[in-house]
Amino acid sequence: MHIDALTSMQPEITGVLISTIDGFEIASKLLSDLSAAKLAAMTSSLLALSGAMCTETGSGACRDLVIDADTGRVLLMELSCRKQDLVLAVLCTDKVTLGQVLWAVRDCREALSRRLNVL
Repeated sequence: MHIDALTSMQPEITGVLISTIDGFEIASKLLSDLSAAKLAAMTSSLLALSGAMCTETGSGACRDLVIDADTGRVLLMELSCRKQDLVLAVLCTDKVTLGQVLWAVRDCREALSRRLNVL
């Protein structure tokens, strides 16, 4: 429900993945040629690395990671859940306005978090 709303509001979003912090897929809406399992594993590794970087530099806890590439952007965000730590990964085209998509994804993350913590 929230993932569908996010992708319909933001046509530049090409994929969404919710995974566990240790790299296992929970839910996804990805292009058919993408592997949710591989993406979940890579998400876990990237967040671990960025968390270590933030700790090492004294930046505090890492909440979000934005990867800006030639033809798109990848947003990785913590998704708060009482039962276990989750990650929200969002794939976007390079046409996306970063501030607008960050706002939309953070809003989706908050809605998902509220829903997950009620269940």
